[in-house]
Amino acid sequence: MLVSVIVPALNEGDRIVPLLQSVLAMPGGKEIIVVDGGSLDGTVEKAESLNALVIHAPSGRASQMNAGARAAKGSVLWFVHADSVPTPTSLEDIVRAVGDGAAGGFFRLHFYDAEDRFLRFIESTSHTRAKRFCLIFGDQGLFLRREVFDGLGGFAPLELMEDWELSRRLRPLHRRGLIRALDTPIGTSARRYLQNGRLRTWAKMNVIKALYILGVPTGTLRRIYG
Repeated sequence: MLVSVIVPALNEGDRIVPLLQSVLAMPGGKEIIVVDGGSLDGTVEKAESLNALVIHAPSGRASQMNAGARAAKGSVLWFVHADSVPTPTSLEDIVRAVGDGAAGGFFRLHFYDAEDRFLRFIESTSHTRAKRFCLIFGDQGLFLRREVFDGLGGFAPLELMEDWELSRRLRPLHRRGLIRALDTPIGTSARRYLQNGRLRTWAKMNVIKALYILGVPTGTLRRIYG
């Protein structure tokens, strides 16, 4: 089984090398596709030095991830943020889940660069939200069978919340037990919480979610997100 690891990137030169090295070290069939949105910090050169396929797309995660999916050859698509730190067994866990009949799934969020009770709370509630309500965000390492992703038409061309919108279309599969919540952690950076304040950042994220539900355009939400 070939898994296509799709990494949208924009000026992630400091973080993309550890990610790609960790994926390269995982056993199993894989290809790595880095979709660059116009980096100016050496991201492209660093990815190419590790033999990743680098393609280019207009900046924006939806646009970049859709471009990566179009270029992918694998039967499973795994969408990974450039600042993620996946567990060494992640690829094997994906293959096992799909082999057991899952249409897709996601990992358990873990902040790798901060340790406190508030961030542990966010980790726990994020996993519970995704597991119960199929609201999966990009830093949870969504993976899908290729035919499922194509059948849904990929990510909607939104400036923000493209992961939430796709998750809503996955709910029929989730209700049938076909979206697997893996207990395997995937690390993500807590940099926004550390730089802007934990409670302030958490509140801002929830305001954005509420505004999205109320129909505020995603371009406006993107400007609020910063």
